[in-house]
Amino acid sequence: MLQPATPTGKPAARRRSTRLLGLALVLLTLALALPAGASAFVSSGGGGWFKQTSGTTAHLFAVAFPDAAHGWAVGFDWGTKAGAILATTDGGATWSTQTSGSSHSLQDIAFIDATHGWAVGGGILATTDGGATWSEQSSGAAVALIAVAFIDAAHGWAVGSRGVILATTDGGATWSKQSSGTTEDLNNVAFTDATHGWAVGDGGGILATTNGGGAWSEQSSGIKATLWGVAFTDATHGWAVGDYGVILATTNGGATWSEQSSRTTEWLTATAFSDAAHGWAVGMNGTILATTDGGATWGTQSARTSGWLTATAFSDAAHGWAVGAYGTIIATTDGGGPLVKARYKVTPPAVPSRVRAGVRIESRGTVKPRLTRGDRIVVFWEHYIGGRWDMVLARKPATSYRTTASSTRYSVRMVFKPGKWRVRATAGDHQPVTSAVRYFTAY
Repeated sequence: MLQPATPTGKPAARRRSTRLLGLALVLLTLALALPAGASAFVSSGGGGWFKQTSGTTAHLFAVAFPDAAHGWAVGFDWGTKAGAILATTDGGATWSTQTSGSSHSLQDIAFIDATHGWAVGGGILATTDGGATWSEQSSGAAVALIAVAFIDAAHGWAVGSRGVILATTDGGATWSKQSSGTTEDLNNVAFTDATHGWAVGDGGGILATTNGGGAWSEQSSGIKATLWGVAFTDATHGWAVGDYGVILATTNGGATWSEQSSRTTEWLTATAFSDAAHGWAVGMNGTILATTDGGATWGTQSARTSGWLTATAFSDAAHGWAVGAYGTIIATTDGGGPLVKARYKVTPPAVPSRVRAGVRIESRGTVKPRLTRGDRIVVFWEHYIGGRWDMVLARKPATSYRTTASSTRYSVRMVFKPGKWRVRATAGDHQPVTSAVRYFTAY
């Protein structure tokens, strides 16, 4: 069972690690346990991701590579009760520990070259010698900082709990607060230059600025799911990822965002793009998604781990890294290799067009070919409220056919409130196939 690091400072500083642990717990309640059998996936073979030796059991929450050789990963080490920092100068062939001097969990890290870097968590740390020495900077923030971004050695931004946004124009010698206009937690931030930036967070929130943060405005994401990661390759092309496999994309700087099909229900915690075509997203249960067409199509890559992946970084379209729990570091030198393709067909639960509100309804669906060990069914119920579809996950998405043999059928039970509803289902391990959608009314 995944146990992310919890810093020893203020309760606010524990937010990201404990919330992601909560997500992992919720995710486990959605998994349909099934008996032994062969995998339902086929791979085109060759290349891919491989494990690197981190030399630590610290939980890693962020990774940064300004080039293919120099990299850093940060997190929290329960053994030393300190913020963990790892560094490499050979692309991860060897990793060494750096002294953070912090008792707080480090949530994010940014490097603009091989020497200048910053890490945030309970505070802000900075280095000008590649991490040989780290010093604390005065943030003036009374809440936890969750993410940081720099575009050069002078200009940087940090975001965190309760909508806090900090900015610096002198490499962090001084930090000033910017007005975000929100009290929602901000989980990630990205800037393409000194003026254009975006921050994402709870409730599907997306903020944007075109003047370096002098003014931030809210953009419409169209969703309520929490967003954990954001990446932009220029001032117009960007992506955001979050709960329930959500991937959003924009080609006009966020004036409009559209949802892309991730074909997964896993929580996605980070995304990285090397250019407007090549991108990756990572998340729970060793999930790695990749695209070579800007997200028009996403496929799954084999992480060779089932652990929680919290962050990813690519120095170019070939060289990438992902980190996670218990010192996990994986890397690729060929863009992550081939995509793993699912071959399921799933039908959603057969629900009548009209059902009684407040009455438990049992309905069944099918999956082909037969389900085997490690595969699962997740059923999504959505209630039309306030002009939008609000997702409600069934507590027990599959309650029947837990037999010792494989099965092509599943069963769910649900009680509905009055109103319009729709239901869909997914089947599969790393790349689930989504069913059609059934609409019905509860009265």
